[in-house]
Amino acid sequence: MKIRPIFISILTAATFMTVSCNSHKKSDAEVERENWLYSLNDSISKYQKRIETADNELKTIHDEIGNMIVNFDHVSNPRLVEGYYIYKGWSSRYPLSKTGIVARITQDEGFELIAALSGGHFNQISVNAGNENVESSVVAHDQALNYRTSSLNTVCFYGSAADSIGDLISRNVSGTVTVTFLNGAKSGTLTVPEDQKEMIAATWQLFSAQRHAHHLEGEIPMLSRRIDACRRMLEANDSTLNK
Repeated sequence: MKIRPIFISILTAATFMTVSCNSHKKSDAEVERENWLYSLNDSISKYQKRIETADNELKTIHDEIGNMIVNFDHVSNPRLVEGYYIYKGWSSRYPLSKTGIVARITQDEGFELIAALSGGHFNQISVNAGNENVESSVVAHDQALNYRTSSLNTVCFYGSAADSIGDLISRNVSGTVTVTFLNGAKSGTLTVPEDQKEMIAATWQLFSAQRHAHHLEGEIPMLSRRIDACRRMLEANDSTLNK
């Protein structure tokens, strides 16, 4: 979207102020207003350049998402509230039947981590990779997000803390990632297998790209509205000077 800054308004204002200078020195208020008028056109130019950059970024990200999404399966089951996307090869391995951790993307493009522990109970996890450690939020036992059978406890984590864990694993996929299961105290540990690290990293990267695309999709119209506001102020000033 290309929008021409309104330089005519600036020229009109500048002409008016120049003529005025023949009879009196510009007041501080006049100088301030002149600078403000010039700043509006500077802002229009800045917003226009950012829109062009964001448009290009959005096209690139859409291409990246298109290349990544083919590596995921959409799972829809009548027993589920909503479907989800899971890394190819994992739809038959999820839900987990033993200690492990996986990720999925919800129908509305939210990131979720699902951890499972055999022979113990937990409501929180702590993940260590490299020199970093990230803890999830606590999810109370409710048979929904924190589900227990006689042999397995499965907990679904989401939100900013889960996002931080996904990002941490993605950045350390070639290193050692350790999950500590917590229930007030330590109740189990897991050194995350290579295939689970790979699927979590791929899922996080797709989610991250989708989130960035949505940010740009919101930023572009917001910048357009700012340009419109600047234009209206310039036009209002021009109308005032021509009365």
